Amino acid sequence: MAIGRVREVSEGLLFRVMFPDDIEHGAVSSYLRELAASDCSPLTIRSYAYDLLRWLRFLHDQLVSWERAERIHVRTFVEQLRDAPNPQRLRRRQGRPAPGSVNPKTGKRELSAQYAPRTLNHQLSVLFGFYEHACAADLGPLVNPVPAQRTRGGGRVNAHHNPMEDFVVHRRATYRQKTPRPVWRAIPDDAATALFKALRSNRDRALVSFYLSSGARASELLGVRHGDLNARDYTITVTSKGSRARETVPASVDAFFWLSLYLSQQRPPIADGGPVWWTLRANPGPLNYHAMRAVLTRANAGLGTNWSLHDLRHTAAARFMADPAFTLVDVQTILRHASITTTQIYTKPRLEDLVGKVLEHYSRPPADAPTVDPGYDPAKVRELLGLAP
Repeated sequence: MAIGRVREVSEGLLFRVMFPDDIEHGAVSSYLRELAASDCSPLTIRSYAYDLLRWLRFLHDQLVSWERAERIHVRTFVEQLRDAPNPQRLRRRQGRPAPGSVNPKTGKRELSAQYAPRTLNHQLSVLFGFYEHACAADLGPLVNPVPAQRTRGGGRVNAHHNPMEDFVVHRRATYRQKTPRPVWRAIPDDAATALFKALRSNRDRALVSFYLSSGARASELLGVRHGDLNARDYTITVTSKGSRARETVPASVDAFFWLSLYLSQQRPPIADGGPVWWTLRANPGPLNYHAMRAVLTRANAGLGTNWSLHDLRHTAAARFMADPAFTLVDVQTILRHASITTTQIYTKPRLEDLVGKVLEHYSRPPADAPTVDPGYDPAKVRELLGLAP
């Protein structure tokens, strides 16, 4: 049985690492309090707590205290994570296709059984920040064992740029993994229709309609409460991920139609400021992300597909981009991207969209070679152009 745990409390620091026994780890709590004071979200605090717990468990197996960790331990830790199976993926593997296989209907690859490169990089970022804080607060270690990211010239990343010098490319820090470029995948219209028909309740149909028409993220839509819905203007107010700002986004008439059916037929608990989305059990509770993902998993199982909740957001973005009435800035505003470069990934054509164009290109008859107009003397034209007679 693994030692240590992350404990959730109702006041003060919401998440605390209890290690090795049921005693709060002082150095970790000090770092997490720094993050909380820096206005990091509770989900970020929770994620960092579990990353640090994973590191402490590794060091415990190596018989090394966290203050005595060296660079060689960080390297061994990365090597172990690269080969170790992800426990969360193992729990979801029952009845699922083989890890890494490609779904024949969607063309999407199943998740690998190992930790993703971005997960490893996030783990290293957490450890780097933790040891930087520990060194500055004089909690034990004298140096940070996690290599820092540097520029090709050896300088610090994001340091002040000298306008007399060229911009330099940042290089990956030691042990950081190569990450694939972001790829977006929209659901084709016929597949979206089939997915919609596979849903079992008006609640699910309303949710998918809102996802496809508003482009809201999964957790943002599930957090909508009574008072956030404006049926007159066909808008909803969501709490944006990251900034946690309250922002209004448009939705379709169909989404509000299915919402009205859900509220009238399912009769969920309705209270001012209360959750809109509830489970359909005898004793209903607020619908969370895991329950909504289970809804999509059931629909995928019947269709033989592997669409994800985030694919619905990609689909909304693709539909906006395909409409000439929308500009790139319009789509950025609806999706609430902080940078327009994030929105620009939707301007890149997908390979499956180019297959038809390539086939059409090769099916066209070859164009006739250019000829000289009958009104001109071919010999004089060739002489004028400097061509051989």
